[in-house]
Amino acid sequence: MNKNLQSLCFVAVLAVSIGILSPSMAKKSTKKLDGNQLFQQNCAGCHAAGENKVDPNHPVAGSKELATLASFKTYLSAPPGHMPYYEHIVNDDSTLKALYNYCKQLKKLPFKQASLPLKQASL
Repeated sequence: MNKNLQSLCFVAVLAVSIGILSPSMAKKSTKKLDGNQLFQQNCAGCHAAGENKVDPNHPVAGSKELATLASFKTYLSAPPGHMPYYEHIVNDDSTLKALYNYCKQLKKLPFKQASLPLKQASL
């Protein structure tokens, strides 16, 4: 009897373990992805408010790379310069789409004249 109980416990533990570890058996999250949150976590360091700190002449807001979801994915799949490759965004369609939709709604900021320091009069 003790041997049967041990076998039964082993099978139960094994079944639970497989269910927990198997991605195909895991429930999909119904939480909607937040494009703003994705942008803040992955992009805002260089692209705050849709701008571009590295190359101000090429902001995210209004970029031609946002013409289609496909062009956005292509651009992110081979990012230029120092821009990192975010595999978790590029390879997950729902994450990519959430970020794309957020970026599409970013508005170009009006041109801001740089504030230059005033020259001191020489004595």
